[in-house]
Amino acid sequence: MDAKEFVDSLFTGYEETAALADFKEELLANLNAKIESLVKKGMDDRDAFTKASAELGDVSVLADELSLKKRKEVFEEVYMDIRNFMNTKRVAGYVAFGVSALFGILVAFIVLFSRSKADMSGVFGSMLPFITAAAAGFTWLGLTQETSSMYPLSGKRAAWYAAAAGLIAFGILAMPVVYFSVKSDRSGYEMLTVVSMIIPFILPGIGMLVFLVLTEKDRLKPWAKNFRENAVKHEMELWNNPAAAARFGMFSGAIWIFAVGLFLLLGFVIGFKYSWLVFIFAIAFQLLIQGRMSKA
Repeated sequence: MDAKEFVDSLFTGYEETAALADFKEELLANLNAKIESLVKKGMDDRDAFTKASAELGDVSVLADELSLKKRKEVFEEVYMDIRNFMNTKRVAGYVAFGVSALFGILVAFIVLFSRSKADMSGVFGSMLPFITAAAAGFTWLGLTQETSSMYPLSGKRAAWYAAAAGLIAFGILAMPVVYFSVKSDRSGYEMLTVVSMIIPFILPGIGMLVFLVLTEKDRLKPWAKNFRENAVKHEMELWNNPAAAARFGMFSGAIWIFAVGLFLLLGFVIGFKYSWLVFIFAIAFQLLIQGRMSKA
């Protein structure tokens, strides 16, 4: 018996409706994902199917005497909500990288306050290896962790993401190290050296990150894909409505006319040094209106 036949057997005797077919398809996807997860952990295909189907079978026993509606609720609550929760090793990894980042920050403060004249290159240099390791570690752990809406990324591909994050973090922290350590009377030499740090570290990291993102496969689970498709459909219906688009355009125009006027008024009264903050509130207010209209 394969996974599809097993899922079909759980609903023997129930009328095959479109809603039931969709639910069985989603349940099958979750079962196959569970089997794949067990296989990745070293279990062979047959044992993985036996273990995953046993868990699903246990849920079936709970629902035997229930109506179809209640039976589906039991499956959704007990089985389809199963997460690949973090095991002890993964929790230890998060703790280790968190401690590493905190240790680097504490060492930087110690260096900062332990000398009469602060050595800023030493401050940033002392935290550089710890923050870099934490950035790479958190990236790998986060991407290889299954969530309620997404399947985990493979360890090899996640390692490339981690390498990109590590390069970018290293390059960003190396820039102030170089800036404060370079001693020169030539104008602009320090900044030239700092900017040159972008080439070997930050640029390759960004390039790797862009390539990985653009070639990434969709890792959303079936229910999350369905939710996304419905949300996009709703947004398209909303903004393709001429009346809704016209209302939003009028609201936006009024907001920005008011914002520009207030900017000029406050600029002459209290100074343009602070009046630009008006535009931040204008953007926030426009986003609130857009969100309000999206719910309509």
